[in-house]
Amino acid sequence: MGKNETMHIVSCADDHYARHLGGMFASLLMNMDKTRDAKLYVIDGGITSENKDKLEQTAMSFGTPLEFLEVDADQYKHAVESSHITKAAYYRISIPDLIKDESVKRMIYIDCDAIVMEDISVLWDLDISPAIVAAVEDAGQHERLKKMNISDTAKYFNSGIMIIDFEPWRKQNISEKVIDFINENSSEDFLVFHDQDALNAILYDQWHELHPRWNAQTHIIMNEKTPPELIDRIRYRETRAEPAIVHFCGSDKPWNTGTSHPYRDHYFRYMSFTKWNTIDRPAMNQ
Repeated sequence: MGKNETMHIVSCADDHYARHLGGMFASLLMNMDKTRDAKLYVIDGGITSENKDKLEQTAMSFGTPLEFLEVDADQYKHAVESSHITKAAYYRISIPDLIKDESVKRMIYIDCDAIVMEDISVLWDLDISPAIVAAVEDAGQHERLKKMNISDTAKYFNSGIMIIDFEPWRKQNISEKVIDFINENSSEDFLVFHDQDALNAILYDQWHELHPRWNAQTHIIMNEKTPPELIDRIRYRETRAEPAIVHFCGSDKPWNTGTSHPYRDHYFRYMSFTKWNTIDRPAMNQ
């Protein structure tokens, strides 16, 4: 990607997660190369006008424009939900279909429950061809592809941070294929990890693997999983020492009472640069 090109960054949130999305955007913009331009996008999962205003004000305090995107929710009427995963989580599947500006060739998707600790242009400038997306292997070691009878050998990626190249995605009708897979397998017993399972089922052999520093999942940061390969154990150590994007996946969120996540204070620091800067800190595990 050209260094004079505007970087396009997208996330998704419902109203409950809007404030955390503000913190993610603040962290991204604070750590971005100031000579680069960016545009932010939010897939609207039901955000109130008040919280939309706060998101726009947070972005504009860094001189960065923000655009809200609307999804046809009926596409996901058969999508499986759970206690902590709503249909809004599936909306990332529609990203290339929501952007009508033909000059936008790629986007970086980042979950709203993350903080960006390094310059995002490092990801933007990567050439990931011939892959369609770039992501980090999921740290949970769930063997989901094997359990879905997709592949016994392919790696399974975490969909919380993805580089998406639009041309091959659109050419191969990936959104349609993923939605069809969801509709054909609309059971919580099958789609255990929801949109992530469906994305992997279609893209399992068409993704480029990033260093886990770019999606430092809680399993890695908290040293809860030990990968079988030596190279991955080395990468996990490098990730714990110097994460580029901290992803608060799972239940150990920094805003929850009793969390022991070591990047909890970083989250609240970035929140202080948003329009939700009066959030009280819950009690911490001792």
